[in-house]
Amino acid sequence: MAYFDTNVLIYAFTKNTDDSKQKDVSIKLIEEAIQNDTLIVSEVVLCEFAFISNKINEYKNDIDNNLEFLATFLQPSHPHITQRMIEILKETNLYMSSFDVYHLAFAEYYNSKLYTFDNGFKKLQNISKIELVIK
Repeated sequence: MAYFDTNVLIYAFTKNTDDSKQKDVSIKLIEEAIQNDTLIVSEVVLCEFAFISNKINEYKNDIDNNLEFLATFLQPSHPHITQRMIEILKETNLYMSSFDVYHLAFAEYYNSKLYTFDNGFKKLQNISKIELVIK
């Protein structure tokens, strides 16, 4: 499975991005995941995607279309994901990174690789056995 931090999806799907190299990498990774039927998306990613897309002034119609498309890859949350997130937060005190911790717990639950451009995820590398790919 392939689970992408929101920043990867933003680069791939929005027009108002500031780094063409990251956009190209994002598009390639997501196309591969779709082709291999391994792309998964969480509700949290959809919420973050909507918020950030609006913040960078994407057109409403584009935001709506992207959300509808991404939602076709939605996997449900599960109480185990929340329990694991809380466990990690209690052990690490990474409360300021709670969304990143959620993404890690979600990827763990679905035994997925987690892709991101966020170097802040480096502090999570030794917490989990999943493959964390920081581009």
